[in-house]
Amino acid sequence: MNSITLKPEFNELYNLNEFILNELPEENLQVNLIVEEILSNIINYSKTDFITVNVEFNTPILTLEFIDNGIEFNPLTKESPKLPDNIDEAQIGGLGIFLTKQMADCISYDYLNSENHLKITKRVE
Repeated sequence: MNSITLKPEFNELYNLNEFILNELPEENLQVNLIVEEILSNIINYSKTDFITVNVEFNTPILTLEFIDNGIEFNPLTKESPKLPDNIDEAQIGGLGIFLTKQMADCISYDYLNSENHLKITKRVE
């Protein structure tokens, strides 16, 4: 398993995407979206000092583990939002965790040693 530790800043998304792409045979848009949504939520809401991401790829399973020392938050307990009936009713924001849950094969959360640990597995073909 390889790890990268990032500052809680949006410009780190590029570094994280490059790091993950080095583990995969090719770019995967669903993985990119999952990474962007989780990293954005951590940066925007956790008040963390750091974000460590552990990455492991055992064909065809990609495992991502996001670790931060911010405010305790289990995204698995967040209720799914009410989806709009049409595009005119759609609002910006609020769908990141929902989309991540839909695209990932498995998500688990633990709060250990004052740190959030969010583990996501995704089948990557």
